[in-house]
Amino acid sequence: MRTINFIDAQNTVIFESLRLKIARVILRRKAAKMKRQKILFDFASAKYVGVLCAPQDEASTGHLKIFLHYLSQKGIKYSVFGYFDGKKIPENFLYWTGMDFMTRQDLNFFFVPKSPMVDKFISEPFDMLINCNLADYFPIEYLSQLSMAKCKVSIMREDESCYDLMIDIQKNPTIEYFLKNLEVYLSNLRHPQ
Repeated sequence: MRTINFIDAQNTVIFESLRLKIARVILRRKAAKMKRQKILFDFASAKYVGVLCAPQDEASTGHLKIFLHYLSQKGIKYSVFGYFDGKKIPENFLYWTGMDFMTRQDLNFFFVPKSPMVDKFISEPFDMLINCNLADYFPIEYLSQLSMAKCKVSIMREDESCYDLMIDIQKNPTIEYFLKNLEVYLSNLRHPQ
């Protein structure tokens, strides 16, 4: 009986992996057709920022809230889109204002988000898009690659050509370290006039 369950679990993993490979091919083709204006922004020149996140624990969520407060203090309008890798949004996130969330329930067969909120987020005229995810979640990758943001920023990742600026956090792979480095780099970077 245990052997059958192990084989079923193995087949499920293989099947999901195949679906994900197909989804990535479809996404690459879609992204290749995109035409976006690329402009490097800093926190002195950015007026509207999109933030992608996949909050997994209270500590990283707290750091994200501090960062959003920092953006507000700089007079930067922001919109946040989060992904939970489960069937429903945890209750403590339901009351966050200015943030939209999706779960596995909001994905189609190929893990593509199927919500009108997703289409709206992708088409928003962000000066900058910041991907704050430590893990690689396809729905966040989908939003990142198809976003029309003029400047895209992320944690250093392999094979992520859609970003204009990536920050290496290998020596301290935490959201806190990424956001602190982001503040430093994008506060000292000078936007071309």
